[in-house]
Amino acid sequence: MEKKRTRDFRLDFLRIFAFLCVVSVHFFLKTGYYEEIMVGKKMFLMTTVRNFFMISVPLFITLTGYLMCNKELSKKYYKGIVKILVTYVLCSIVFLLFERFYLHSPSSVSGAIFEILAYRGTPYAWYVEMYIGLFIMIPFLNLISNNLKDKKQFKLLLFTSLFLFSLPSILNIYKFEGIDWWLNPASDWKYYKIFPSWWSAGYPILFYFLGAYIRKYSTESNIKFLPSLICLILVVLLNGTFSYYRSYDAKVVLGTWNNYESFLNFIQTFLVFNLILKLRIQVKSKAATYVIKKLSDSCFGAYLLSWIFDYLVYEKLCSVIPDARGRFNYFFVVLIVFTLSLFSSALVERVRIILFYFSDKIYKKVKKA
Repeated sequence: MEKKRTRDFRLDFLRIFAFLCVVSVHFFLKTGYYEEIMVGKKMFLMTTVRNFFMISVPLFITLTGYLMCNKELSKKYYKGIVKILVTYVLCSIVFLLFERFYLHSPSSVSGAIFEILAYRGTPYAWYVEMYIGLFIMIPFLNLISNNLKDKKQFKLLLFTSLFLFSLPSILNIYKFEGIDWWLNPASDWKYYKIFPSWWSAGYPILFYFLGAYIRKYSTESNIKFLPSLICLILVVLLNGTFSYYRSYDAKVVLGTWNNYESFLNFIQTFLVFNLILKLRIQVKSKAATYVIKKLSDSCFGAYLLSWIFDYLVYEKLCSVIPDARGRFNYFFVVLIVFTLSLFSSALVERVRIILFYFSDKIYKKVKKA
């Protein structure tokens, strides 16, 4: 008799932590950080924290690679996208109702349908559009990674992906015209291209392969927990310092070096993922197991719905605290957005399960008839 597979709670923790990173990044977006002048210890700290939490989307994609690296091309596989699409549509309906009745935004049924079809059903629906493309490609990406001869070839695949998708983020961001620019890089945003960068937007493929690589070879890793943690702290500080330097004495300068495809972000994602996999997480209580599973299952919908709570919480915070630096003292409010988004998503997930249950019953009755 086949043994019941034990749930790996480390993966649930990874997914939940990735969503916490999402709402943490949005804190800076909604509280005026990007309008501040990059001067002082507070801005250095805010920049370092913000850049660390940019592992949010890369963590989700790396986890996808870890979990789906053995999926094969089949009709059953592609049916799996239905759950994602239904969740997206339900979350879009919730958001559009919020927009109509709370924000009093004029809308129509036809307009709402077109918004959903255009992946604008919620402000964060870009992730759905990206994920659909990745989902379609996954069986073919697996054909590549699963037919490599050995670990050496897989490393070569990762390095090639880094070459295409990430290295431009640290090589195409400079201007080689005297010392003045290096003393004040925020003065000019035009940089010299010295490396191919056309494929940079394909960074999800890089993180997908990273997850597949970790799944296949994580048991062979000899990197200990403490050295990994020290390395992570150093990379986080380097990431924050570099971004602080690039924006010094000006408003925050955004570029590939502090975006998802950043090379330093790749290193952060790799280290965090491996550190969490090194944890020993055992949950014996049935109630705790149920709660963790529900939280984990609700993260996708929570991502899509979190804009609503971003708006409600940060509008209030911004009205009470006049400047972005002062608002950072209340960074803990991300936990409110985090909790409300997960709770709302759990309700949407319950509706989706009910819809699937009745649609399945109807399908079986029609099939019998």
